[in-house]
Amino acid sequence: MSKPIIFLAFANDRDAYLSMINRERKNVYRTLRRHSDEGIIQLEAEASTTLEDIFDFFTRYDNQAVIFHYGGHASGSHLQLETASAGNHAAGAGGLAQLLGMQENLQLVFLNGCATKPQVELLLKSGVKAVLATSVPIQDKMAVEFAEQFYHALSRHISIKKAFDIATAFVTSKYEGRRGPQTYRGIVLPGSDTGGLPWGLYLNEDATGVQEWTLPKRRSTPNVLRNRFDYETRLDVNDILIDIICEELAEYNADLDDELNKEELDIPSIKREIVDSFPTPIGEHLRKLFTRSNDPSLPDEMEQFTAGRLKQLITTYRTSMQFICYIQLSQLWDEKYKNRELQIGEDYIVDFNSFFTLSEANYQNFDYVKLILTISDIFDDYQIPYFIDELVDLKIDTEREPELYEAYIFMNSVQELVLNREVEKDQTEDLCMEAEHHLGIILKKIAFLVKYKLVTIKNIEIVKSRHEAPRFRHNQITLNRALTVASTGIAEIGVEFDSFTDNKSVLFLKTEDNQIKEFLNLTPFVIDENALNSDYASKLFLFAFQDERAYSYQFLNNLNDEPLIVNDSTYATIQSQFDRFKAEIFDRQYDPRPKSETIKPRGSRFSRKR
Repeated sequence: MSKPIIFLAFANDRDAYLSMINRERKNVYRTLRRHSDEGIIQLEAEASTTLEDIFDFFTRYDNQAVIFHYGGHASGSHLQLETASAGNHAAGAGGLAQLLGMQENLQLVFLNGCATKPQVELLLKSGVKAVLATSVPIQDKMAVEFAEQFYHALSRHISIKKAFDIATAFVTSKYEGRRGPQTYRGIVLPGSDTGGLPWGLYLNEDATGVQEWTLPKRRSTPNVLRNRFDYETRLDVNDILIDIICEELAEYNADLDDELNKEELDIPSIKREIVDSFPTPIGEHLRKLFTRSNDPSLPDEMEQFTAGRLKQLITTYRTSMQFICYIQLSQLWDEKYKNRELQIGEDYIVDFNSFFTLSEANYQNFDYVKLILTISDIFDDYQIPYFIDELVDLKIDTEREPELYEAYIFMNSVQELVLNREVEKDQTEDLCMEAEHHLGIILKKIAFLVKYKLVTIKNIEIVKSRHEAPRFRHNQITLNRALTVASTGIAEIGVEFDSFTDNKSVLFLKTEDNQIKEFLNLTPFVIDENALNSDYASKLFLFAFQDERAYSYQFLNNLNDEPLIVNDSTYATIQSQFDRFKAEIFDRQYDPRPKSETIKPRGSRFSRKR
């Protein structure tokens, strides 16, 4: 069976040049490229599209296209294409609608130009299932950002309708003061109100369920591991995970190495050392995996157990990637602060836009690995040494790290199945076994985190006697021993150093000879509520999403708890830090009020619009 094709067509005009067209082409292609690399879809893109290019494509790939995307100048009656002689040609909407309507597998036509809504009626009457079009002239940059967010969501196997809603929410958030567009069924007349923002999603009433269409998924292959492991006879469901990661961890953990060299292995002690090796954000979720390891005997209990275990395996993976992402974001902020010349290029900004507009509706689908790779590319471009040296070699790439890449793709696929409640009951045990294997591969690759110390700094005191150099007593909580913490609680420790760090923050420390060599502040991405309140012990929260003017954080120990809300009335210093971070990423002065931008609209010179 032929692969479904996404056709990206772009055209520009020398006399009315759209500076953002290249960014749209590169970022949409870059967003979808992973699916093309995996062989799930085929991507075809034209940078200077002619009418002949469009007809040649649909002749060559008859009935294979699932999405046709156009970016460039347009109007209600035509798309402005280029010619072989570097000129421009107004391609009539009627002929194009007829051509597109003949494509039986075409799910969506996205016309990202000015005032293309009058073409909708022609397209739907011709048989096109869904059309994304504009009702008014649109700003060039706004058009790019809408497309970037739409395809960023679609690439995570989110439906057309939900991807449209996410892109709408992003543009509404950034360009305040406008109401979102409405979604219509059937043919929508050109004069209909779309609500305020330019874009509308128009659905053919004969195309049932097209709004729920998603990119195809690569399904898991449960038989891959069956011949290597006997799930039914294993004494402990964590055997695969322990086998994969313990040797690598033992290189950094002498106590674990001692346990592995004993004549008779003490599995509970090995588990404890594995959990306590990792920083608490990872160790806490490993602890939950290891403390739920006894298989129930009754069938109903087994079903509930395996479903819960699968969710915990995914949570452990997701939190691990989230934690590394926050390490990278924290360093990026420091680097931006030190070097004002460091710019986030247009090729990368889409991933930051998506992160800054996470909402309660979409945050669980966010791909932290994609943002990790984007930040790594920025560091490599500017030759920035990584705070965690080993991250320079963490390349989740199908060619350089195929095993790691396979694990990443598998865990993301299972996460989508779990979120969409698409896991069949007879699949759960096999998926658990495979997820345990792939999680082990990922944790093995990040075992180097054991070398670093995660602490909460609650308070810093100056210790100085007469004629002596000052020292700084850090009242800190060590966050590297999740199992020990869960069983015994945590005591504050006063440690004296020759230098001082940041106060009321969660830090990654490099120490040498019991002195601080270097530190990285993970706040405001990771916060300790008890440090902010001066309470005893520790209570860690990870940033989850933004809601209006507030930031929401998830409690590490129970992600299902009500989120911690951070705004100008609760933990205002944290809100201020996050706001400043966002401003600096986008190279603007911190100002809570939105800025207006003057950008070229995507009209057509034929219709006297720019």
